[in-house]
Amino acid sequence: MDRFVKLNRQGLSLVEVMIALVVMLVVFFALMQTALVSIDANMLNTLRSEAVNVAELRMNEVRTVPFAAITSDTASIPSGCDCPSSAVFPPTTGNCDERDVRSITGFDFCSNVTSTALGADNRRIDVMVGWKWKDQDYVHRITTIRKR
Repeated sequence: MDRFVKLNRQGLSLVEVMIALVVMLVVFFALMQTALVSIDANMLNTLRSEAVNVAELRMNEVRTVPFAAITSDTASIPSGCDCPSSAVFPPTTGNCDERDVRSITGFDFCSNVTSTALGADNRRIDVMVGWKWKDQDYVHRITTIRKR
């Protein structure tokens, strides 16, 4: 008995469907990785912006002090403050500012003010702000000269 098989070429085989799913999965993972890198970079920029705000706040505090009363920070940074390593953020004196950043409450920014005399009528004021993010240490510095 002869059998005739009519070939139907209009559908997809299971192998073709599986290959298409694997290709879609690879593309999806690539897009997810791109999104995660973007979110991390965005958070790092947000933290840097907050560090700039902390540095400006500390600098404005120094600007309101009379010239003769400008001093460097002498109080130790409180224990329990998550400051960067001493290689990146060497001061052991200063403030620990806890800020709410996005969904993180109580994020630590360590800040230090250093005043250096440049003669009798000038002082250099350095403000350093350090923070940790994903086991990486970051520092932002600003400097100004203040005249009597």
